Amino acid sequence: MTEAPSPALCLIDDEDATALTLIVETPNGPHMRRIPQALPLPIHVEHGKAAEEAAPTAAAAWGLPDFVFQQAAHAAKGSGSREQGDRLLIAGRRGAAVQFKARTIHPKPDAKEVGWVQKVAAKAMSQAKGSVRQLRMLPADMVNGRGRRMRVDGNDYEWIAVFLLDHPHVPEGTIATWQPVGMPAIALTRRDWDFLFGQLRSTTAVLDHLFRAAEQPAVPLGDEPVR
Repeated sequence: MTEAPSPALCLIDDEDATALTLIVETPNGPHMRRIPQALPLPIHVEHGKAAEEAAPTAAAAWGLPDFVFQQAAHAAKGSGSREQGDRLLIAGRRGAAVQFKARTIHPKPDAKEVGWVQKVAAKAMSQAKGSVRQLRMLPADMVNGRGRRMRVDGNDYEWIAVFLLDHPHVPEGTIATWQPVGMPAIALTRRDWDFLFGQLRSTTAVLDHLFRAAEQPAVPLGDEPVR
């Protein structure tokens, strides 16, 4: 049996020295795929908010805005309120509760940055779990990218929790970890996210990939194109 080709991820020299090239050895020679940086953020919007808006924009560009749902304003919970997840992706019978976290200050030494990533990963997964739990307890009216309202009952879908990180330089080899949340869960950088939608060009296909990838051993943040 012929072994499958092994991809290699390497840095290339370009103007910003941060572009990546995925190289796959094939019987006909190496196949190269350039992986650009994540889509640029608007400069007139606060960084965290801009990153939060950029990810659904990328999803809607290839996966159609019909499947990208805005967070509900608030869902009643006793005398208080509970905010839904940052964004939901829903296609068919699968859904993703996506939580965005952005590094809005200059990164600290790598050891401290890894600690920060682990802290926000745990928080993001807890929030995604809470969003899905709330939707299962109390269906909510959600609004998609075309402004259409849809009643979402969390019990009607199979869910995955997604931690989406915007960071100028994730320390090499960083693998995000968290306590089990009772559903599949996966962590990606914003570049990973843009790559998946640019490559697969379908919300359904991206959701299918995320569910498959969540069953496999975790890979370092930024290495999703290799998988």
